[in-house]
Amino acid sequence: MNERLTLFNLAEIEGKTSPHQLQVKGALKMRAAPLEYVKDVEALATFLGGRVVKPGIGEDWAVSKEIFPGVMVHIIFNRSDDEFPARLRALYSGDKIRMIRGDELATITISLANQLLRYVREANAGVKLPDICYRV
Repeated sequence: MNERLTLFNLAEIEGKTSPHQLQVKGALKMRAAPLEYVKDVEALATFLGGRVVKPGIGEDWAVSKEIFPGVMVHIIFNRSDDEFPARLRALYSGDKIRMIRGDELATITISLANQLLRYVREANAGVKLPDICYRV
């Protein structure tokens, strides 16, 4: 993603009253901390069938995946620091992004976040991980 893409969140796609933006935000918040265990972002991207990208919005790492032709989801992660907890976000792009309903994007995004946790579990065998890693 070296070229500048226009990235949207669900509220920008569906409208400011999007119930799905809150649903996704809550689901990603619950799944952010375990991603501190990701050591190899390239391997994570391969696991998801996506690619590592650098959108240049202050991320520690980001992975993009085409979920439908012309529709991309961008998973963006920021590690925790002394001031803020880990943060996981999803943004969307593509020339057909407005053809997909918000509930479909939310479902796919949460499923993709669950795949992130499966990767963490597989890549850290024998390590005691946060409980949410074992619930997906």
